[in-house]
Amino acid sequence: MWQEFIRTVLISMALVVNDMNYLSRICVAAYFSLMLVACDGSDGGSDVDPTGCGDLECKPLPYGIFESAGMDAVARAVDSPASVGVLVRHNWNECGDVVNNDCLIAVIQEELNAAEDKGLLVNLIIMDSDSAPDYVKDRCEVYHFEKLGVPARMCLPWDDNYQEDKQALVTALGQFDTHPALALMYFTGPCSANGAEGHCSAEEDLYTEQGYTPELMAESYRTIMDMYRNAFVTTPIAFEVHEIFDSADLWQSVWDHVASSGRVGVAAWWCSERMTISGNNTVGVWPIVQAAAESTFSVCQTIGQFTDQPWRFSDVSLGLDYGQNDSFTEENSLNAFLDTINWAQGFEIHAGQDDLILPYSVIEVWPNDLKNEAFEERLLLF
Repeated sequence: MWQEFIRTVLISMALVVNDMNYLSRICVAAYFSLMLVACDGSDGGSDVDPTGCGDLECKPLPYGIFESAGMDAVARAVDSPASVGVLVRHNWNECGDVVNNDCLIAVIQEELNAAEDKGLLVNLIIMDSDSAPDYVKDRCEVYHFEKLGVPARMCLPWDDNYQEDKQALVTALGQFDTHPALALMYFTGPCSANGAEGHCSAEEDLYTEQGYTPELMAESYRTIMDMYRNAFVTTPIAFEVHEIFDSADLWQSVWDHVASSGRVGVAAWWCSERMTISGNNTVGVWPIVQAAAESTFSVCQTIGQFTDQPWRFSDVSLGLDYGQNDSFTEENSLNAFLDTINWAQGFEIHAGQDDLILPYSVIEVWPNDLKNEAFEERLLLF
């Protein structure tokens, strides 16, 4: 009830806050952050059903600022007081065509241990699609596509051999479920342009010729999700969403399958205010992101760097003007940062939404933004 009251106050103040200067907006953000925490009676994360993890103790749902990094992310992590951890990405085929997962597991073990030593949490993702090892792709029926102009191939999600190899990978990864540094495990499926995000690099008619139906695809992805849920009993799981074939139905089916678990959230790796209103392949999945924000957690990976790419948050037709790719200023960067962070936390609206959004629990920001001293004060308030 108190949170609803505060949200009502925030709605009435949103337009006023937009006109404030930087310092005033920092103060308002700090005030409402403290109010939300105080009235919620928690440390900012969502409550967890302690019975949802069997005989084990559930890890808390993720919360805070994470650095959106890549391989060897822990060693290169920015030393920022605002960041609680890093996003660690690894390709499934990182160790080449080794016909087991032992090498990859050893690499991840070393990185998680290093994170624990540094006091960092880890959001972990293992890339699928063309990043699966050759022995996996050789055993399954594949769809051929181009990745950045280079021939690539990905297994069909319903292929029995693919599912067998995916099960072996996820089961092996499950040994990290109780590792204290692992905060979040990302789900990945094979139909993805980059092996991580929830879009599909397939042409629908050609995919259909290889057996695709919406029902079969949804069943296959629910099966893969069950692999993750069975392997990661205590660690929260998230999946990234884009429309596939101009539809959100696949991800809606996956969300409906896991919504009652209290352990699975949704990520938007295109996170920006404009993409919720006019984004290509994102508008349709925005309600799923908000449903997760309401019941478990949601992850905002910003669509670009505020420091060097503020124009990626621009849509002049919506009143969002942060410069262009060949012409922007430090003021553009700061405004894009403040507007987006305050929007993501449910404090402000700038592009015509009817209401303040249900806030993201996690924001994955890029290294240059963590290094930007102009952003540090605001990030510390998240």
